[in-house]
Amino acid sequence: MISGMANRERVTVTIPADLLATAKAASAGNLSAYVERALRAEVLREAGEAIEAWRGRHGEDAEELADVFGEDVA
Repeated sequence: MISGMANRERVTVTIPADLLATAKAASAGNLSAYVERALRAEVLREAGEAIEAWRGRHGEDAEELADVFGEDVA
């Protein structure tokens, strides 16, 4: 069994036909995996933006981030 398979959920989304066609063509036959990678990339991008905004408000004091994410973040 592939790790994480038990935690999957089927959903229905509505997207423009041209975008769907492009995604299908780029997905190498696995649209679900393609969409999952795209969603993960977007979540990580947004998290990075949130961390950068937090750093902007708190200067170089990264102690709170280090507490949450480990010393490598600071």
